[in-house]
Amino acid sequence: MNTLRARRAESFKNWDATGTKKTGSLKRNPKPFSAFGKVVSKMIDDLSKTLKHILSAAAQREPEQFPQLAAAEIEFVRPMKDYKPKPPQTVCLFLYDIRENRELRSNEPARVNRNGQSVIERPPLRVDCSYLITAWPAETTLAAGKEGMDAETAGDIILLEHLLLSEVLQVLARYPVIPTDLLQGKLAQPEQEYPPPMITARAEGLTNISEFWTAIGSNLRPSLNVKATISMQVSPPQVEAKPVMERIWRGPTPARPNAAGGKKPKSPKSSRFGDEVKPALFDIKGQVRNAKGAPVAGARIAFVELGLNTTTDNKGRYSFSRVPIGKHNLRVNWKTGAGVKGKNVEINVPAAAGAYDVELKG
Repeated sequence: MNTLRARRAESFKNWDATGTKKTGSLKRNPKPFSAFGKVVSKMIDDLSKTLKHILSAAAQREPEQFPQLAAAEIEFVRPMKDYKPKPPQTVCLFLYDIRENRELRSNEPARVNRNGQSVIERPPLRVDCSYLITAWPAETTLAAGKEGMDAETAGDIILLEHLLLSEVLQVLARYPVIPTDLLQGKLAQPEQEYPPPMITARAEGLTNISEFWTAIGSNLRPSLNVKATISMQVSPPQVEAKPVMERIWRGPTPARPNAAGGKKPKSPKSSRFGDEVKPALFDIKGQVRNAKGAPVAGARIAFVELGLNTTTDNKGRYSFSRVPIGKHNLRVNWKTGAGVKGKNVEINVPAAAGAYDVELKG
């Protein structure tokens, strides 16, 4: 047993602070966070800043409606027993719980277009962030009747606490969903895929509020329980492989002109087993783009020797059916400000995906 423990201890010494094993065949070298990872890491603190902004903006916009909130400081500290609020009063937004919202979980990936490239995105992780909001008047006021305050409330620090808490409740309850224009930091750019819902003074929250206050070493006091749900992309999108742009047909070869002007089919070939081998035909697809990479709609595409032609759709895409194997000449005509321009392109059938795309210049 002691020998086994010694081996384990020695094994742990071979790992450095980054989690990379220094010796041995097994190596763990975690990739550094990209810019995508930095976006994720900032979302939770941006939610806290968003709640602060909602309260501050309402107090500045309506100081007569929320006079106590307008004079209050907003902090994110843990409300310990020895906490000293900043005068004249402080609102404390304490983030106490972060967990996945399983009811909103989705396992269906989405296919989206990013700058002409098809990518697969996993659905975002829906995260519930729960805050305990408390009000902390630092002093009483002797100005009875000031801003509609009665003498009893002005001289009682407990009633001042209730008054400040009621103003906070009134502001946050306005927003069952946090508006986009109030989101801060990375919650706003890029915008959340789902607008963050927010529940103020929710019924389900801390199961035993008294145990919570005991755990943080403070006395029981009135509080608001607020939950906001944000969307977090926890993994970068994956570039999707280009779709197959051709399909094989096996059947009679299209008729071709003969010397007399009529048409006759090719003679079928036979394999060494005596079975007829029919030449393969392909369905091909491509896209026409200009010099800037934008799709060109309405371009005319023609197979010169096959007598086939088509027009690109609004995404610059075109397709042909049952094209025989070999080299072919494509003629592309498109409209410009200076008139109609043309371009000849030689293609091979079959070819790799993307080989039928045409880039126009001029």
